[in-house]
This record gives sequence, C-alpha cells and structure tokens, in this order.
Amino acid sequence: MDRLRLCVMACPTFQPELEMLAVEAKTAVTFRRLETGLHERSAGALHDVLQSAIDREADDRCDAVAIGYGLCHHGIVGLRARTLPVVIPRAHDCIGMLLGGNRCYLAQLEAQPGTYFQSAGWLENSSANGDVRQPGFTFGPNSNVTRERLVERYGEENADYLLGQFDGFTRHYERLAYIATPVPASPRWEAAAKKTAGDRNWKFERLPGDLGWLRRLLNGEWNEREFLTLRPGERVVLTFDELLIGAEPA
Repeated sequence: MDRLRLCVMACPTFQPELEMLAVEAKTAVTFRRLETGLHERSAGALHDVLQSAIDREADDRCDAVAIGYGLCHHGIVGLRARTLPVVIPRAHDCIGMLLGGNRCYLAQLEAQPGTYFQSAGWLENSSANGDVRQPGFTFGPNSNVTRERLVERYGEENADYLLGQFDGFTRHYERLAYIATPVPASPRWEAAAKKTAGDRNWKFERLPGDLGWLRRLLNGEWNEREFLTLRPGERVVLTFDELLIGAEPA
C-alpha cells in the first residue's frame, strides 16, 4: 500500500526537528518552505501566506496538507481547506509542540511566569543570528537593538525613548528555558542560550524536548484531542475551550 503523501508547511522554528523525524515518518513527506518570521508579523499576513500555500497544492501531488503552526496570534483562524484535507495542531504556539503538549507548556508558565523559551530551530532562524532579516529590529533576549542603530534611524531623543520601552519589555523575564531536542546543532545553541541568560542575569534551565506531537503530525496519527482535521469546504474557527480551534463550513 502506498504511503500517504503529506505536504508540510511549517514554521522554520521546527525545521531541524521535522527534517530529522521525516526520515522515518510513516508518510511520504514533502516540505513547502515558508519565510522565516511569519509568526512575528500580523495575523493577517500569516494567514494570507498560509492560505496561498494551501491553495497551490493539488491532489495529484499530495493527499493532505499539514500545518506546523499553533494559534500564533490567531493567524491560522479562517484558513480554508479547498480540495485537500488540512491538519493543524491544537497548539498555543511552537513551545507546546516542542515540549510535547499544551499542558506541559502551561505548567512551565504557571511555575515560572517570567520565562523566555528558546530552542535550536528558534535560534538558528532568529533575526538576531546575524544574517536573517538583519535590517529590522529584533526584541527579546537575543535582541539586535543598540542605541547606535536606533539613533541612526530615529535620532537621539527618539532612540532614548525606544530604549526605555525595550527595557520595560524584557524586565519581567527571570528565566531562560532552553528546550533541548536531539538535533545535531542543539548543544551549540544550548551554549549560546546559556550565555544569553548569564549576560542578562537570568536563571538558565534546560528542558527536555518531547517530539511526540510533531512525530504524530508527520506520521498521520491525527487524534482529535491534538489535531484539527479540516475537510474540503471547511475553515478554522476559535472554540474558546481547551481544544482551541474547530471547523465550520466555509
């Protein structure tokens, strides 16, 4: 019996893990590359890129489409399945998927709310990594914001104001949690994350990743608790419960 042909459209944050899992997946996986940083843009921008990518797929190339994004500012809300089923994890964002479930993610936040999460894929694709989206400004622990860059673009007075806003943005963080997954580059990025935590005087903690959720996504093991499967002619809606998303006629 031929394997199900699965077209995967995922955030680059997951790319190292997904490529590793695809080697032994029960489906025939094809990746459709999307630009880095979509989840940092508006919900409308993320939605439009994903919908355009879904609409380009045809049933002579794949049997189903898998979306590797969580709610991510609600960018998946309103996505429509045209001629193929579209499968979407019922996840808040990438953190839960890398930790193996929403409950684990929420438990981490409840225990230590001031936590910033990083992973190998996140750091590898971060605009603070030097060569990705370098003209823009990236906020967070790996910020590329400096007073000199702000002065160059906005002037002295505005630069001081913006730096103050940035300090307020990062002040509530107390812990940097690195999600360690078994990808080859993980030790190198873990060391970088640990240095960032030290530079900012934050507690550093290594959290073991759990790739079960991503593995089930690629294997076609789409249980209703973890995944929403859109049938052709349906679209994504919010459900405002623990399932997060549901389907209705488009």
